[in-house]
Amino acid sequence: MPIAFEIADRIFREEKQLLRPFRWRSVESKNMNEQRRCLECRVDVAGGVPRGVQFRITVYPGSLARATFQLECDLPAGRTHVPLYRLELGPRRGHMNKLYGTGDLPGLILAAGETHEHLFYDSLRSDKSLRASAVEQARRIETPPADFPTALALVCSRNNIINGSDIPNPGDQGRLL
Repeated sequence: MPIAFEIADRIFREEKQLLRPFRWRSVESKNMNEQRRCLECRVDVAGGVPRGVQFRITVYPGSLARATFQLECDLPAGRTHVPLYRLELGPRRGHMNKLYGTGDLPGLILAAGETHEHLFYDSLRSDKSLRASAVEQARRIETPPADFPTALALVCSRNNIINGSDIPNPGDQGRLL
């Protein structure tokens, strides 16, 4: 059963606080043979802690200018995560939007390295239900962030997260040879 629009909309719009502990951990990529740093935390939404709402950050090796920030929630009948918002900072691959939606979103092509964001509102069906991949459509950011702290501040502003500045720096992302 998909998540209802009203629930997704409320989670996205309400004031949020990220819940401690904030711990970065190393995660090995399954197909790229690289160590990533990842932080996951639960989210207080308007004074309550709904089951399955998470904030996730992944930082990739070699630079703090390549990261993914995501607000997500579980589907009601399982543990499959549905992203409501994603920002891709300096992504390794480009992105091509599907051919639906309004304005300049249908078919928009974003180059590798072009920072962009995905909002679930842009991927809704005509009846306002969420698609299986709720962030298929991406949009350009008028003034894209150039580094991790600026991207984190932008993500927190867009998602109404009040304590994002409490997240510690992920540490060195260099590669040992």
